[in-house]
Amino acid sequence: MMAKKKAARKAAAKKKAPTKKKAPTKKKAPAKKKAAAKKVVRKAPAKKAAPKAPGADVRALAKRIVALTVANDDEATFALYDANVESAEMGQPATRGIDALRTKFEGWRNFVSSARFEPKRVVVDGNTIVIEWVGNIVLAATGKEAQMHEVAVHEVRDGKIVREAYFYNPAALA
Repeated sequence: MMAKKKAARKAAAKKKAPTKKKAPTKKKAPAKKKAAAKKVVRKAPAKKAAPKAPGADVRALAKRIVALTVANDDEATFALYDANVESAEMGQPATRGIDALRTKFEGWRNFVSSARFEPKRVVVDGNTIVIEWVGNIVLAATGKEAQMHEVAVHEVRDGKIVREAYFYNPAALA
């Protein structure tokens, strides 16, 4: 009995619902055949390497300076410098060139019997690297232990250090 009532309701609903007429469709004109149409294949544009952030190379150089200084690796450090590097120490005239820098490093190694430096701050801005160092050194002549606070400023061009200056209290070395 229930099934008959449902069927009757459906039939009544169909009668009440308006019927939609389809709009007449336009006939498409037959497509003209193209003579030997070539299939065009579009290639996705080649992906370019992500551009490095400005100063990324200088930041990498700063990390390298720190690593080599902490390791006391003088020979590897020389590779970071431009052939015509200018290097200035507190109270001394600037040295110029890799050979002069080698002589300066040799003088330092003769001046101290041991030296351990740790970076406290490393700042990179444009082509400039500033590193604040704290060093524990032993003076070769006297065996005196000293702590040395130093700030090194390196100017970089084309991935190499072209100019540097070191700032510290010379009394720490007395």
